[in-house]
Amino acid sequence: MKSIVKILLVALVFGAYGCASVTTVDYNDSKMAVFSLNSLKSGTKTIPLSSLVEGCTFVQLETKDEAFFKPWFTTVTDKYIGIRQEGSKPYMLFDRSGKFLCPVGSIGNGPGEYSISLYDDIIDDKNGLIYLAPFAGNKIFVYNTSGHFVKEFVAPQRLQKPKMFLSDGILTVIHMAMKHENPNNPSTNAADAIAIQFDVNTGNVLKQLPPPEHLIVHNFDGEIWNTKNVAGAFDITFTNSDTLYHFDVKDNRILPYFAMTYDSSEKPYKQYFQLNNDLVFTLVFSKGLVATDLKGNTSSWIKVVNDYYGNLPAPTYIIHLRNGYWVHNLQPEQLMGDIEKRLAEGSCTENDKQTLNKMLSTLHEGTNNIVFFGKLKREVNTTVW
Repeated sequence: MKSIVKILLVALVFGAYGCASVTTVDYNDSKMAVFSLNSLKSGTKTIPLSSLVEGCTFVQLETKDEAFFKPWFTTVTDKYIGIRQEGSKPYMLFDRSGKFLCPVGSIGNGPGEYSISLYDDIIDDKNGLIYLAPFAGNKIFVYNTSGHFVKEFVAPQRLQKPKMFLSDGILTVIHMAMKHENPNNPSTNAADAIAIQFDVNTGNVLKQLPPPEHLIVHNFDGEIWNTKNVAGAFDITFTNSDTLYHFDVKDNRILPYFAMTYDSSEKPYKQYFQLNNDLVFTLVFSKGLVATDLKGNTSSWIKVVNDYYGNLPAPTYIIHLRNGYWVHNLQPEQLMGDIEKRLAEGSCTENDKQTLNKMLSTLHEGTNNIVFFGKLKREVNTTVW
């Protein structure tokens, strides 16, 4: 904890004197980027979605009774569209054309069933497997892309809001680690491991990591955010720690990667999400979205518009930037309203109107959801912003 505090104090000094928009601080044998929110200039730049993604696809999901869902998080891969639903409902799998394939697993307390909401998912295209992590429990479930149960990983402890990462035959799970207090004998107080690594073939536990003191939680409040946008990087943000971390799978350690500081008595609530090796977005609640270019050492307030489809709004919260894709999953009625609003704006060009009216003609109330998605670029030229 003292090390993290020291880093943040150093960063505040840099930010206060305006030495640079982004500074790099040494932490053990790694580097941490720090940006001062107070050094950010006012004004919001509107940027095109095409500067972030390689292209944008518009998909109407198949409409039939068994294919409807209550969307929460949407995962897009090279082969599939997976829907993690809100509430205790099964995971839904579609192909990239929008055809409904199957529910994955089922709700219940029997073998291979999950009884509560899902907190994370991984679609492994290469091996045709889907990994599902419930909000709480000691199991990670694995299914095939036909929706059938294959196997499970059993943790040596209860997992609270687990996030998963798959690499080189290792499944890493990080969760909200709690301390179990013994009022009769405080010396026996112990905390859950914060990270557990499994061999994906045998299911055996390979490594566990005791939590740093500042990452231990005492209740089920708070969240863990994870995007999986950067190949080989397990990015993690805990709401009880104002830092974006990377988990080093090989050396089994958590390292600070990025933080935003501020010279204010009021601590703003923030979400960090990494888009590629150099670009980090920070959602500052009640203020807006900040894009930080770690390579160019610059930051800007931004908003994104979908220039592929008539410059419609392109939401860029953490729910929309996952697994290497920008994804927007919405009901046709909502999209119809967004289009009509955009058509009424004075800035809507004739080309935009033509694109939007063509799309509007394909939409019908009561049909299944629409999904926009585009693959995130590995490198983004932020100088054009």
